[in-house]
Formats: sequence, structure tokens, C-alpha cells
Amino acid sequence: MESTVFREMLDALPICVVWVQDVQTVWLNALARAQISPDAAAFAELCACTPELFELSFGTSAPPRGSISLNDKPYHVSVRDQPGGKLILLLAERDESNAFPDMARLRQSCLDLEEIFRNSFDGIFVADGNGITLMVNEGCERNYDLTAVDMVGKHVSEFDQKGWIRPVVAAKVAESGQRITTTQHTHTGKTIMVTGIPLFDSTGKVRKVIINSRDTTELIQLQNALARAQEDLRRVDEEMEALRLQNLNVDGVLFRSEAMRAIVALAARVAKVDTTVLITGQSGVGKDVIGRLIHRESRRANGPLIKINCGALPRDLLESELFGYEPGAFTGAQRQVKLGLIELAHRGTLFLDEVGDLPSDIQVKLLQVLQDRVIVRLGGTRTIPVDVRIVAATNRDLKTMVLEKTFRDDLYYRLNVVPIHVPPLCERKDDVVPLILQFVGEFNGKYELNRSLSERSIALLLAYDWPGNVREVRNVVERLVVTSQNDVIEPEFLDGLLPSDMRDASIGGFRDRVERFERRLIEDALRKYVNTREVGKALGLSQSSVVRKLRRGK
Repeated sequence: MESTVFREMLDALPICVVWVQDVQTVWLNALARAQISPDAAAFAELCACTPELFELSFGTSAPPRGSISLNDKPYHVSVRDQPGGKLILLLAERDESNAFPDMARLRQSCLDLEEIFRNSFDGIFVADGNGITLMVNEGCERNYDLTAVDMVGKHVSEFDQKGWIRPVVAAKVAESGQRITTTQHTHTGKTIMVTGIPLFDSTGKVRKVIINSRDTTELIQLQNALARAQEDLRRVDEEMEALRLQNLNVDGVLFRSEAMRAIVALAARVAKVDTTVLITGQSGVGKDVIGRLIHRESRRANGPLIKINCGALPRDLLESELFGYEPGAFTGAQRQVKLGLIELAHRGTLFLDEVGDLPSDIQVKLLQVLQDRVIVRLGGTRTIPVDVRIVAATNRDLKTMVLEKTFRDDLYYRLNVVPIHVPPLCERKDDVVPLILQFVGEFNGKYELNRSLSERSIALLLAYDWPGNVREVRNVVERLVVTSQNDVIEPEFLDGLLPSDMRDASIGGFRDRVERFERRLIEDALRKYVNTREVGKALGLSQSSVVRKLRRGK
């Protein structure tokens, strides 16, 4: 300490330096003389008046680091034991920024990190590399319903042993040195999502483990509730769609048989896409009804539905009707452009009924429309793009016609993308009675009448095969309603309408079938009315008859 150079160095330091040797003050540097005492003697007097300073300077139990107030000014203190004495370093707190320019910034950063740690909504858990808990924040206490006192200083294995947290992650992270994400369950029934991250020292050893946790109990509950709600909505949608299809009314025609329900469901599904549909079946089965259903259920429902009967027009007229023509295209043509039906169906649906009657040259042109979605008017050369959906129908066997070379095979395959076959009414007897009752109601309303059919009449009509299908049912019912002299139409009034063997048929042979229909009608009414009394009133039966017919069907 006698070196002049060394003293000059200490005098230049921005902190107070005091050298104490053999229980007496030996020397103070320039800043200490300016801020604390002018010389060693004055410092000794200050020590005598300040027990903390005396103990720090001459005692044996003073801490190596601490703080002290001298002359109403706070100082940070650091004591270094040296051979033969002590070196006391004192730094005024307000001089920190001058002595160490980055100190204020570092202190603020430390305070910010402490606040972030404390106020983080997510739980933050810190353990050392041996699994001892070092610190936890309030989010961690909230997630696990434990206090810092419960956790800090404890080995993480205790949490598992006491059933507080399972599984414990910190030990696995320290052992593997890998990031681990998993789900924990707490002693209060919470579900916690956690991620454990290892921190390494310079040798590659895990020195700390940081675990971030978030309570996902409410989120999982909401997800489960949402999944249940979505499933309920899906089920309701399916049930509503099933009910809609079950009672689907197209142009006033109801379908009840399983065969027709399946056909209607298929048609409704196919309607959602623009694929070409070929509807086959006997005359009068309702092919045009299915065609209108496809249009109504499609995205083209707001567009036009253009129908043409390919077998009802002469060949030359059919071509001009389908494709239109330019002015003067042929003798007798108008002097202005005539749009064809295909062009009129733009952004809509073109329904080609009896497509099997198309002449071969028209088949070629229709094939071009299906392939290229363009037309050329008669007498013209310009191609015109058309956005049209084709639905075709026929009562002929197109496959046989293809083999016989009377119908183009390439057109057949273009049309037969989605085939829908409508069975005859004789193969779906379940539709007969609902159709009869529906048409009776329709014509009663149309002609302001109050006709009804007796059970025996319905049984005879049910036994008939109806070769004319739905169209024949409608015509027969209209004739019965408008020509009957009585409100209740009995079997005797069916003379001339049905074959004689059907009029004379025994009712007993059809009893089972009639009873099944009666029961179905009553069950349908029970869905609409509250009790059997109201059902009987609506159906024109006594309550006892309703109950008896329900029991008979069991």
C-alpha cells in the first residue's frame, strides 16, 4: 500500500476505498476522503459513532457484503480480507450509474423480469438439476392449488408421492436433457398442459429445469361440450333430413314405400352436384316428378327447368326446338334468331323425357352438348357455350337398344352416369293407399266436394295392379270423385273402372294388407293429434275403432 502508483490508481476509482490494518484505519482513497471522512483519524471517530461501520471495519462477524448509511447517504458495502488487514469498498447508491453505467439498466431489467415472472398467467415452475424446487409464480400456485411454501425447497418426487401432481415432469427433463410436453392431473381434478425445458451449464449438465403450465380443464370441457353439441346438431340434421325425405312432396305427390323413399333420397343427394342423371321406368310411374325433384333440390333451383318430350315432336321440329336456328335457316324459318330449349335452359336444367325416341342424328348433336357444353344453331356456324344440367328419362330399355344399334352407345354412357330406376306401382303397394287418399283430398278441394272411399273400396283399389301406375290412379280417383252420386264411394261404384275379377274379389284375401295400411294411417295421425279421440274424429272413425285397429296390428 506504500506504492505511490498504487495509491494513485485507488484514488482514481469511482468508489470509496478504505484500508484497515491492525485494528486501525490506515488510508482512504480520494473519493472516501471527499464523501466519508477527510482522513484516517476522522474515519476512526466515525467508526466509534457508528456501530455498524465499526463492526464492519474492525469486527470479526461482519458479512462480506451488505449496505450501510453514512452521513445520511446509503452505501453498498463489500469487504475483502487481505493479508494483514481488510479492504473496504463502499459505493453510494446514487453513484451507481456513474460508476457502472449499465447498472441502472440491468437493475430495471431484473425488476421487469421479476414482475413478468410473478404476473405471468401461465404457471412457471423452476427446479435445479437435482429436482429441488427453486421458485414458483402465482400462476403455478393457481394451477396446482398449492402455495409456494408447499413447493419451494421440496424435491419434485414429493409431489407425486403426495398425489398432488401426476405425472411429475421435472425429473424426466433433467434426466433426459430433452424438452417434454405432456398433460398432468392435479389433486383437485384439473387437467394441466405442461412443457418442461432444460437449461445447461458450460459442461452440458442440466443446471435448471423450467416448466411452463396452463390449466386446460375449462378448454377441454368446452371442447367436449362443443363436440357433443356438434354431434347433436348432426343427429338433428340427419333426423330432419330423414323426416323431410320421408314426407317429401313433389308436385303434390307423396311417397311412403321404402323403395320410393330410397329413390327420393338418392335423387336429393345427386341433385347437389351437376352430374347427368338417367331416370328409367314404365310410363306413369313418376319419372318427371323425380326430374323436377332433382332440379328443385339442386343449386340450379332458381334457374329454368326446361322439359321436352323427345317422342312427341317430328324430327325436323325437334332439332330446331332443341338447338334453335338463325334467321332464314330453312324455308318457313322466322326472320329473327330463335333460341333453342338447350340455350333457354342455360344455368338451369334440361329435362329430356322419352330420350330413347331421339333420332340418330340428334343423338350425335346431343352428345356434343354433353361433351363440350356448346351448341350450334341450325343455319349457324358459331359455337355457343351453355351451362346446363341434363336429366333424361325413358320407358325404353336403352341397353338393349345399344345392342340393336338403335341408340348410340357413347351417348348412353354419357347419359347413364347416375341411373335411377323407378319401379312400377305394383311393386310398391305401400304407395297406393296414400296416393288414393291424397288425390281424393286434392279433387275434393278442386271441385268443392266431400267424397271419401269406403274400406271395401280402398281394399279393391289396393288389390289392383295399376298398369298405368300413378297416372292411372290419379285419373281413376278423379273420375270417382266427380261422378259419384254419394259422398261415400262404395265398391259398386267401381263398375267399369276395374276388371270384373277385381270387383268380385273377396275382401278377406286382402285383409292383412288392409289392416297394415289402416294401422299406418292411424299411426301417422297419432303423430299429428294428441289422442285417439282426435284421431278418430279426423279419420271419421270412433275412438273404439281406432283403438281396436291399433291392437289388431300388433
